[in-house]
Amino acid sequence: MSRILVYCGFRHAPELALPIVGVNGAPVQAAAVGDLSLLWSEVEWPFDQRRMQKSAVEFHQVVHQVFRQTAVIPFRLLSVFEDRKAFTAFAAENQERFLEDLNRLKDFVQMECVIYPKPSETPVDRSSGKAYLEQKAVALRSSEGFAQATQDALAHLSREVRVREGKNGTRIFVLVERGRENNFRQAVTAVPVPSHLSLRMSGPWPAAEFLSEQVKMPQTDEAAKTK
Repeated sequence: MSRILVYCGFRHAPELALPIVGVNGAPVQAAAVGDLSLLWSEVEWPFDQRRMQKSAVEFHQVVHQVFRQTAVIPFRLLSVFEDRKAFTAFAAENQERFLEDLNRLKDFVQMECVIYPKPSETPVDRSSGKAYLEQKAVALRSSEGFAQATQDALAHLSREVRVREGKNGTRIFVLVERGRENNFRQAVTAVPVPSHLSLRMSGPWPAAEFLSEQVKMPQTDEAAKTK
């Protein structure tokens, strides 16, 4: 049994060097719907659970080969369609939405930084509930202040910023003009990091966080499954 695995969408351009093989050595093919191109492979189904990590790496390699050359809309990792008919219908239905986002994001990449607390070198005072809460409040204010200082330092570079708070820290997504990635790194590095915090930078990535909701949602539709 096989399924159609879709990697990414991008605006067609004849000069692009497209990948030849993808997940599990399957040939990579391009489907054109007007100006939109979608890369896909026909893969054995279900996936071999023993090589899922390797398959994920192969998936991202295909996406990033195209992303290094142009803006892409990455599909959810290892998303599959039941057959070519379902895939073709999806592409036709979403063509205009995809092209709108690709036009909007064509000159940009996504850079990220994560702010998270260092392991405490001093024991947390849990003997007093009030003292413990005060310690937590001070740490939170410091983290929020540093996150804001980081965003301020990036204001001249960022087209748009998204912030997500998580259990393990604050994640900042920044839409940066392609080619200015080093300016991003320099700006973040120039912000003094409080002693109890750490910061990790990554990117460039496809601007997945900045896709319109209309483009994000179809990727989790029942037509695209990972089960």
